[in-house]
Amino acid sequence: MVQETHIQNQKKLENEWEIAQNSLANQHNALPISGFGYFTNLFDPESPIPKLFSFSKNEKEKLIKSIVIWNEKSNTLHLTNNNPILPNTDSPYQLIHSIQTKTDQFNITQKKIFVRKFLLEPVLLYQPAFLQLHGSEFKLSESEIKIWNHYLSRLVQDLRSCLFQEACNEWEEMTLLIRILYIQKSIAEKTIVFPKKNMDGFQYLPVVELPESVMDTKQKEYALLFDSNKKIFASGYDPILFFNWESFLVRYQGFLDSGVPTEGIEFNWVGYNPYQNSNRNLNHFDKLEIERTEKNYETYTKEIQNLYSYHLTHQNCTSELFRYMNEMFPEGHIGNETFWDPLSSQVVSLNFIPAVAAWKLTSNSGTKQRKVYPSYRNLKRKKIANFIEKHFNESFVLSSKIYKQNPIDHPFLFFTEETIWNRPLLGLANTVFGIGYTGIGVFSAPFDKGSRFSKGTETVFYSLPELVFFNIRKGHFPFIAAKEIPKEYYLKESL
Repeated sequence: MVQETHIQNQKKLENEWEIAQNSLANQHNALPISGFGYFTNLFDPESPIPKLFSFSKNEKEKLIKSIVIWNEKSNTLHLTNNNPILPNTDSPYQLIHSIQTKTDQFNITQKKIFVRKFLLEPVLLYQPAFLQLHGSEFKLSESEIKIWNHYLSRLVQDLRSCLFQEACNEWEEMTLLIRILYIQKSIAEKTIVFPKKNMDGFQYLPVVELPESVMDTKQKEYALLFDSNKKIFASGYDPILFFNWESFLVRYQGFLDSGVPTEGIEFNWVGYNPYQNSNRNLNHFDKLEIERTEKNYETYTKEIQNLYSYHLTHQNCTSELFRYMNEMFPEGHIGNETFWDPLSSQVVSLNFIPAVAAWKLTSNSGTKQRKVYPSYRNLKRKKIANFIEKHFNESFVLSSKIYKQNPIDHPFLFFTEETIWNRPLLGLANTVFGIGYTGIGVFSAPFDKGSRFSKGTETVFYSLPELVFFNIRKGHFPFIAAKEIPKEYYLKESL
């Protein structure tokens, strides 16, 4: 939670700095705002919104008055000299506040104004921002439509409370409104309709284009997942169930688009406020403010980089785990119950090496049970009866039946996971192969944009530890189906 807040704060400061720079360059074009991308600026005479809400004359007057108030706040924002206080970065687990920049404040006013104006004078939706699923597995039954209608009335009721009790912030109001719209569209079309999200998540692995046969299998698997998730969603009206349902739908969108699924409550399809002039924007940054936004961004970025820096021996994933555990539970117990004998996070203890730490934890007084989860390939390999196939064919990439080369992995010749005695020898072969592949990549770089060169350096990087008996290469299996996952990987619930 703390790290995510730091990252979001850094994004806000960076965005504020970029907007301030554009202001200095006299770029007065309006900037798109998250959530407005689901709407057009064309009036919708057949919108279901007026009938759903049925505002009284008094309620309409209250909404109009609220619009005036939020417009006044928006117009006076340029008079404020906002300088957010940067959160403390001394501790990686001390709760911190979320920064609110001048741009954030402007966006809040725009969303507040938009929701009220839309309910009074609805505009047409931007259809490409919604995904409608076709197929019998996505159809809504009559009983499900009845449940969806119940949800729709509850959502309308909740948004009404937000509007007239002033009990919600801007993203809550936008979320309720968009949920009303996609639930209503689902009912009208009698199938699943949901709003898309901008896929701006961090990508650790490259996007893999699935073969047609794999794509068909994944479609069938998603059909089963859809049925399961839809039943859970239909089990009762609850914000958590809505969030889980939408998260699943976004993952499905990522599967269809080969994108990077994002999590989060906000619907983030960006666009312009349909009720504001396209040139309307927050461009009131003086020179002093611009310098300050740059300094805030650079200072905060440097501080969180130091807070979450990485070092192979002093601050890696294993040493950090023990450091946190020792700081939060210095005596190794919660209340009167001792759950482990604390392990040092100092370099001299060698606990930064995962294998050493695992060995020490095995004999730790707090360890009650030990369970080993072999890698997918090694688990499948151990089930092979034929000696040559098991120990030779499956260790050589080109003759392996379990492992299939894929775009995620770099090229290599031998797996070294299952044995230790010959690991340096096989690692040397992998290293030499990687160096050769890198050399070829130098000459092919103008044609493949350095792809072979990059893959070759990865091969060398993953092969060098094998020279000193360490193995970190397991191989990726992006094309396997759910039915191919070994039963050993499933956790059995205890009765």
